[in-house]
Amino acid sequence: MRAMKTFLVVMLALGACAAERPVEVRVRQTPQGPRIFVDGVAVRPRFYYGSAPCLCPISEVRKLDYTIPFRPEEDTDRGRVSLDGFDDDEPMWFSEAKLIDKTAGTTVRLSSGGEERTRHFSRDGLHLRKGHLYHFVVTHRSTHHRTYFTHEASYTDAAGRKVVMPLPYGDTLGDTVRLAADAQVDFVTFSTDISWGCMDWWAPPGEPPAYGRIDRAFEHVIAANPNALIVPRVCADAPGWMLARDPSLRMVFDKGYPVRMSSVSARPYRKAACEAVERLTRHLRAKFPRNFAGLHVSGQNSAEWFYMMSQSGELSGYDVHTRDAFRAWLAKRGEKDAWTAEVPSPEARRVKRPQGRLDPVLDRRVIQFGEFRQEEMASLLCDLGAAVRRGSDGGSLAIFFYGYTWELGAVVPGAAETGHFFVDWIMRHGKDCIDGFSAPFSYTGRGWPGLAPVMAPSETFMRNGFLWINEDDTRTHLEDLWSFPVNVGLKNKSPFVTRNALLRNGALDILRGHGDWWMDLCGRGWFRDAEMWKIRKALNVLDDAMLRRTKPYSPEIALVVDERSLMRNGFGSSKEVTPQLHHARFRLNLCGATHGQYLLDDVLANPPECKLLLISYARDLDPERRARLDEIKRTHPKMHVVEAATKYDVITEKIVAHAKAAGVHFYTQPLKATVCAAEGYVVVQAREAGPLEIDFGNEDLVVDFLTGKQIGVGPKVSLSFQKGETRIFRLANR
Repeated sequence: MRAMKTFLVVMLALGACAAERPVEVRVRQTPQGPRIFVDGVAVRPRFYYGSAPCLCPISEVRKLDYTIPFRPEEDTDRGRVSLDGFDDDEPMWFSEAKLIDKTAGTTVRLSSGGEERTRHFSRDGLHLRKGHLYHFVVTHRSTHHRTYFTHEASYTDAAGRKVVMPLPYGDTLGDTVRLAADAQVDFVTFSTDISWGCMDWWAPPGEPPAYGRIDRAFEHVIAANPNALIVPRVCADAPGWMLARDPSLRMVFDKGYPVRMSSVSARPYRKAACEAVERLTRHLRAKFPRNFAGLHVSGQNSAEWFYMMSQSGELSGYDVHTRDAFRAWLAKRGEKDAWTAEVPSPEARRVKRPQGRLDPVLDRRVIQFGEFRQEEMASLLCDLGAAVRRGSDGGSLAIFFYGYTWELGAVVPGAAETGHFFVDWIMRHGKDCIDGFSAPFSYTGRGWPGLAPVMAPSETFMRNGFLWINEDDTRTHLEDLWSFPVNVGLKNKSPFVTRNALLRNGALDILRGHGDWWMDLCGRGWFRDAEMWKIRKALNVLDDAMLRRTKPYSPEIALVVDERSLMRNGFGSSKEVTPQLHHARFRLNLCGATHGQYLLDDVLANPPECKLLLISYARDLDPERRARLDEIKRTHPKMHVVEAATKYDVITEKIVAHAKAAGVHFYTQPLKATVCAAEGYVVVQAREAGPLEIDFGNEDLVVDFLTGKQIGVGPKVSLSFQKGETRIFRLANR
């Protein structure tokens, strides 16, 4: 009896230890493509992203409306709304303020006309009724892009106390985490601050850790789903206290743009950031051992790791740390003037050459500076990923936004200004410290019926062992505020539109092997709907089938660009580059055949199994790469290669002609549908209402995947679709 008691005590102790053993969550490469493994078991790479309800307090040079919703808990005639800029920013312009009582259906105008320029805009003495829903709306604009401000809606109660009114959305994070859990989506990522990432977690030296907000968010998510695997998005930009103590760490712009952002090249910041990320990782893994799954580390412009304001043509890099790091970089390359070199002048960087191509002789130092800044950004991400590895003893995910080749390749100042064009380098140096990369679905295909274009060379990432994760932040029909400083999707009040957009995006991700997360961008309940999560439940079956796939996604058309060529573009290149990046990708999504996105260096190292290699942008290849491409042409005679493409080669008709010459299979006629296929499954979204003929390529029985109904026998089946309707088919004998 005593022996039995001893045995039970030992077993209980071992069970308790096992229960507290940190969960291991990592991406591993497999013969079928990269997978997320949880304690050694491959799982679906599906996440939900949420946050506490928030707005997006960013002003732009164009006029925007800003809406603050609130609901008072008592009647008052002492309501107040304020919008406050920061003291080191220029004042903003405000106009057309009004208070809308959504409950009563009345509007009170609060502006007398004209614009009011101030850092601190407010309206006092507002008459508010208990329980009514109000929208305070004001028009604003600023001198500079991305000018941040704060807002507050409050009233003074009967006891003379100030009562701050929260946004009236309730617990969107907890509610939606529960719905996600019911749909077997346990991966959760969140932010505690306006969706850009958890901030205020990094305390000054000598002060107690400031992990309270993140800890409480973890506890909140775990209360909603005890099995949650949490990957918080944390901002790794230098906190305000650090910039105040050492202003030299701040980015410096050619036109004096007043941004509160740390320089990527500042070594004191980089060292401190890595140490802070490592400490946070250790803390979360120790405190939440069975729920902490990793970090999504964010920073710079919109928390997506491209240099602040680089899209709009603002030139940064004029801080002393960037200059010193550039000199050291030049010295390693044997430049004789390295230690006296300066960052190229704004005039040199803004020079406009024919077709926007920088001259290798005249613009040599500008080209060098562009390459240097790619390495600075990519190496910082590797350093931060290594910090996550150290903090988790190699057991947790490290994820970053990076690699927006198609989205940022045609920006006004040239691709190199963004810092996103060192994908080949980061894949070689990041294999041991980074699990995956991410981006939103492209903002160029968000209308209805829309597309789901990927920003990055996702197939290149996947072939090299990194999981690609698409952020699906398309607004759903549950949104009630439509003002936003960037385009995050169509204004949609239709459940039909929401269902078919989510179904299309989700099915495409699954067939291509991509991960994804449904993102409630501002925490206002975009996915707080059980009907939406039925879509995910249905897709789980497809996901499980793809976990058993026989090989990675292998499209018949490979769309290829050369990031080295893009780095040689400067001001004035956008007009030439846009057709070969944005237009080529957009039209390929509508050609009716399977396609993927690759980088040229990846293709040269390991040619994909495709029928058409469409190199939509590559210029001035060096002799070694030229010889390698010619070798691929000789050794892969069945692969149809189109290079030196012009804007006329990427129109739909030319793409289709090249694809037909290569023997590519078309599931639909061009411009009729968005299509993807793999492992005997085919997803089709119709562009217009009416009959659509689908060529399945063989005489298999065709089954509607979602309903299980037999819909015909291939190869060709004609079906009626609504505009934007998405359907998934399964070939019965595959």
